[in-house]
Formats: sequence, C-alpha cells, structure tokens
Amino acid sequence: MADAVRLPILQRLPPPARPLHARRMAAGAVLLAVALLAVTMPWTSSVVRTAPVALGAQRKVLTAYPVIGVFSHPLSHPEKNGVHEYIAASYIKWIESAGGRAVRIPFTASEDELRTTLAHVNGLLFPGGDPSPNAQAKFLLDTAIELNNNGTYFPVWGTCLGFEWLVQLTAQDNDVLDATDAQNISSVLDLTPEASSSRLWSFSSYFHALTTAPRSANFHHFGITAEHFAATPSLSAFFTALATSTDRQGIPYVAAIEAKGYPFYGVQFHPEKNPYEYGRQANGVLFGDIDHSYEALLASQAFAHFFIGEARKNDHRFPTAADEFANVLYNHLTTAALYPGFESVYIFDPAPN
Repeated sequence: MADAVRLPILQRLPPPARPLHARRMAAGAVLLAVALLAVTMPWTSSVVRTAPVALGAQRKVLTAYPVIGVFSHPLSHPEKNGVHEYIAASYIKWIESAGGRAVRIPFTASEDELRTTLAHVNGLLFPGGDPSPNAQAKFLLDTAIELNNNGTYFPVWGTCLGFEWLVQLTAQDNDVLDATDAQNISSVLDLTPEASSSRLWSFSSYFHALTTAPRSANFHHFGITAEHFAATPSLSAFFTALATSTDRQGIPYVAAIEAKGYPFYGVQFHPEKNPYEYGRQANGVLFGDIDHSYEALLASQAFAHFFIGEARKNDHRFPTAADEFANVLYNHLTTAALYPGFESVYIFDPAPN
C-alpha cells in the first residue's frame, strides 16, 4: 500500500439508513401533498426560478476565451488539515482541453468576492470532494440563477460531489441523498427517454459509448436513486434526469441531469478522470477503476467541449488582461502530494488574516 501520508482523505462514510417509506413517496396523493407543502415552506429560496430567454445552441457566442471559476475545497490531509484548500489538476486540464481557462473560487470567500468573481468568469464548476454545501456554494448557485433570470447565459457544471450539491441545494435539504455502493467502480449509463432531446446528450454521438460498456468512473458513497428523484417534486420540476447507473447492490441511481430552464448540468461520475488520472499504488496496481479507452476519452472530451461551449455564450471578462492573467491557475504550481488518489493537485495557502 502507498504511504498513508500521501493519500487524500476524501471518502465519506455511508449515511445511516432511513425508513423506506420516509424516503419514497410514490403514491399520487402523497406527491401532491409534498408539492403543495414545498410551495409554502419558509425555507424555500427567495431566488425566483424562471427560465432565461433562450437555451442551447441558438445562443450567440460572445467570448472566444472562456474562463471557468472552480470552487476549491478544504484539504483533508494529515499535515494541512482544515487550513489549506485544493483543486485536483485533472479538472483544470479537462477545462483547458476544450479551450477554457480556470480560476479558483475559495471555499471561504466573502459574498463580495464571490459576486466579483462571477462577474469576471463565464461559468462555474463544482468539483468532486467531501464537504457538505456551504453558504458560499448556495450563494454561487443563487447568483447563477439570478444572472440567467436577468438575461446572462451563465452555465454551471457539477461533478460527483458537485452533482450532489446541485441536488441538495435545489431540494434545500442536505439529507436528500441516498447511500450508494459506488465507490471506485466504472459503470454503464442507462439513458432515460428524455436524454435524446436534451441539450447535453444531443451534443455528441461520442456519449453513446458510455451506454455500451462500463466507462463512467464513479467514486461516491452518496447519490440519489432514480425512484427518490422522481418522487421529489423540487428536483423533478427543476431538473431532467438524463441517465442512471446501477450500484454494486443493483440499485439504480441518477447519473446525469440538466436543468429544464437553466444551463445547469450535473454528472455523478468523473469525466475528467478518464484522460488525466493514472495513479498507481506501490504494488503497481492502478489506484482507481478508471477506463482509459479511446471511447472513454472521446466522451470525456465531448463533455468538456459541451460545457466550455456553453460558457462562450456570455461576455463576462476581467477588467484587464493583467487582472485575468493574475487570476488564472497558470500562475500556480501543482504537486503530487495526494498521489495516487490524484496525479497532481493545486494546493492553496490559507488567506492572510
């Protein structure tokens, strides 16, 4: 086994089991009651969720050089626990492979800092990781909704934990997730009937390869089952489920979603790992069950090009070229400190007091 100091502590224990009847409201009368209750509950977000002017390919390209804001996470590491933050370099490579660039959005940034950053970037990425969504994550998603409501086409992408955050924040319930036995497993995607007409899935025929062999890399103990998603009005009204996968216990969970009225997308799997994560344990065995086939790489690239293409549809930019260069992650060195869990990562020092 690899030296424990070099391994990321990024796995979460499965949640405690909850009664099935409390999680699965399939009866029509119960669904109606839940829908009516959701309208009147005081925790309902004050952000009005109305569709932007237009979605999809018909939007004009407004920037040839999109910049993506990537949310960094606290670093669970024996030497730097709870102080530093990190971003896996595979996300940045994935963005750059499609012509995008990336800047960091700190996990503990103030609302003013977050608002300023979103005004300068063309899209937002919530990556995989460990923590629950914080106030900053909620502010970012609410602001992205407001931008779209006001006519700015602003895309959001969530991968793995980022997918889960989109689900939790939309449901306004951190306990909405289900336990899934899908840690370190490659899976097949089963498309829903809605996938073929969706913005995401209709983008590329390369996605078809994910439905014919286990090529989607999964590293999660949590998710939301297909049944639970369909029985949760706040989710099924806002998102369309595009694909499901089955965990080791044979339970189908939602693997891909897109918002019905916003350019928001989430995948429970990791498209960035197929081309960029090759870590090996001390015995030479690959750390992750990740498919590196030609077909998997093409699908990964198609996801990246779709998201960056969405980010080209607004004209956000930094005030000057110097400001932009000072913020893009070209200026930060990567490290192999978390190998083999990640081949390389960006580690950020704590903000000065």
